[in-house]
Amino acid sequence: MNSKKLHTAALEKLYGPISCEIIHQDSEIRIVHLRDKEDVSRTVGVVRFYNTDHKPIKEVHQTILAGGLLGKTLQQSKVHYEKQTVGMVPVILPDWIKNDFRTDQEHSVAVISIITIDTFSGSPLRYTGIIEVLPPDLSAGYDLDIIEKQDIDHDMLPLFELADLKIKNLIV
Repeated sequence: MNSKKLHTAALEKLYGPISCEIIHQDSEIRIVHLRDKEDVSRTVGVVRFYNTDHKPIKEVHQTILAGGLLGKTLQQSKVHYEKQTVGMVPVILPDWIKNDFRTDQEHSVAVISIITIDTFSGSPLRYTGIIEVLPPDLSAGYDLDIIEKQDIDHDMLPLFELADLKIKNLIV
């Protein structure tokens, strides 16, 4: 397990207990707010699920679909996983996210990650692709490579649209 990169654990250090509010969920896509005890959204997560019927993840996946925090549920289940951060992209925040972040700022960053699960056969299984939209006040603390839109996995791009996020073009 790679708990060093567990986003919820970092949020809990800053804000105390974090809960999950599911905004949308089906068999492939999940959109959630990670909320603190003051009911402020500290992250919007947009997740695409892959390979959910395989033995190592099937039962844990059902717990996640029932409302469990993704990373925390993986960690508590003792499923061996790895979270790889691909990079981050600047985004323009839609009003619904700004309201829940309680900010007037128009821009922030979205961190893109992939979680793989170890299988009995030895080859890792892609479980999720994740977009973690950070509030502007947290985005300054991330030191990740900025990736360009054309470098984002084609399966992940539609997730930005589902959350009304626009990738901000950078002018260098």
